[in-house]
Amino acid sequence: MPFTGEQLNREKPGQRDDESSTNYMLATGEAALSRLEMLEKIFGPHSRELLGRAGLAKGMRVADIGCGAGLVSLWIASQIGASGSVVGVDASSEQLRIAGKNAASAGLSNASFQEGTAYETNLPRGQFGLVYSRFLMCHVSEPAKAIREMSGLLKPDGILVCEDHDDGGIFSQPPTRAYKRLVEISEAVNRARGLDSYVGLKLPRLVGEAGFARPEVMVKQIAELRGPNKRFWEVTLREATPAILAAGAATEEELDTICTELRAVAEDETILVMLARVTQVWARLGSRANS
Repeated sequence: MPFTGEQLNREKPGQRDDESSTNYMLATGEAALSRLEMLEKIFGPHSRELLGRAGLAKGMRVADIGCGAGLVSLWIASQIGASGSVVGVDASSEQLRIAGKNAASAGLSNASFQEGTAYETNLPRGQFGLVYSRFLMCHVSEPAKAIREMSGLLKPDGILVCEDHDDGGIFSQPPTRAYKRLVEISEAVNRARGLDSYVGLKLPRLVGEAGFARPEVMVKQIAELRGPNKRFWEVTLREATPAILAAGAATEEELDTICTELRAVAEDETILVMLARVTQVWARLGSRANS
């Protein structure tokens, strides 16, 4: 579901979906901050664990592709130290402005941000020790092309790290109409935009097809029984309303009803919500096939 996205922006005016590198449907800039902060609270701990397992270390030169407001980029900067550097890439000038502001506020001079897309990052080839993306592939119609672009940025022994999700990991127990329709709407919007609702589960194969012989994989199922994070999909659905209406996936009246039902589910501590299933993949460039 592209509703989780935190990176890259919408198509440029007059550009067809099949010409754009992303199909971003959510708000950017200040309007997106509350949702992105909630997203980071939910998924951030798992991302940090992943990066540590993959081999993030002091002194590394890192690229964060589709960095959004730079929340992961700034954490990376804090870990690699002054001898390392991280550059975040995003197509949204609004996101980049906020990311730069956040870096300055945190006093992190080893973090920088620049404009680019999933297919054309505008970064130097073969210069990075680690290249990372989170919830990027669910926004691009050609994830294999994006992974090849990321791979091309790596040094000979560099590490590729990608994580993304699939719609099959979003449901409630006991089942509810609201969560069933949420997934149906997501899949309808994805079809209209040429996106893959199950790209997360395909990451190991995509990374292997990019030439990495032995990718590693972990799968995280995120669950919530109580608390503000349980409202994540309600908040996100409201933000995505214009794109959903444009795709004809639901009416405004139905979306209002679904959001009301999602709020009721969030407030009911007897209902378990599976927020997402995230597939995490990492591989070292030195493990390329035929290397």
